[in-house]
Amino acid sequence: MHNLVVYLRERFPLGLTSLHALATAALVVGISAGTASFGDTAKSALLIGGSFFFFMFRMRVTDEFKDRRHDDKNYPNRPVQRGLVSTHDLLSLGVLALTIELVCAWYAGALTGNYWAIGWHLGILVYSVLTHFEFFNRAFLDRHFNFTFAIHQVIFVLYPAWGFAIWGTQITIRSLLGAAAFVAFMAAMEVVRKYEVRLDPQGQPVQDTYLTVWKTGAFWLMFAVVTVAGSTLATVAGNVWHIAIAATFGLPLWLRRADAKSVRGLVAIAFIVQSVVTLVWR
Repeated sequence: MHNLVVYLRERFPLGLTSLHALATAALVVGISAGTASFGDTAKSALLIGGSFFFFMFRMRVTDEFKDRRHDDKNYPNRPVQRGLVSTHDLLSLGVLALTIELVCAWYAGALTGNYWAIGWHLGILVYSVLTHFEFFNRAFLDRHFNFTFAIHQVIFVLYPAWGFAIWGTQITIRSLLGAAAFVAFMAAMEVVRKYEVRLDPQGQPVQDTYLTVWKTGAFWLMFAVVTVAGSTLATVAGNVWHIAIAATFGLPLWLRRADAKSVRGLVAIAFIVQSVVTLVWR
């Protein structure tokens, strides 16, 4: 148990990941649920958030297998490399995570009577398996960092589609703008996850993070999402709060652009605040 606690602390911090999952769910429901009551949308957000939390945990576990050779070479001090958890432990955790993910996903559709919505989540499952196997062409993807980033973000197109299926959302320009803003924020949160410079045992930067590969380009992508995608949500929700939030976080983000830790924190908080406002003030 102690080893599992250490693994979670280092590779899957429960507090931060829970906030990420709930914010993601709040944004999905906020752009999908229309005029549904807050009680119903809150229940939906908890179920979608639970499914997304265990989706992320499942991906964390499968990535331990997918990236094993890379991590053995560059990050020998990580928990798996130190022998704190075994492959058997990881498989058991992955199966448990998948089970809870699917149960939450099914109940999310059952809550609104749209049981067939689980089909969209099964699409998410299939796409995640393809990303695990790097679309069966890892050599090509290893040579094309930008393309790999883009193709991995496609999975987040399926989340608003799933939300629309759960809530029977009509496809309009407004709902499509909401979906686009969601995908943009999820891409920004992926960049946040790897917005740092990581060193190998020889002290050389490892070319697997966005700050290392894209340099200032990584910042400007996140800045654009916080300001432009954040403001776009005003069209979806029909109020100016989203524009005010975008401006509130955009200015300090620009002023603190040289501090990677501050940038990560500001982008993450902006995402959470925009998600909550989207859910509450639809």
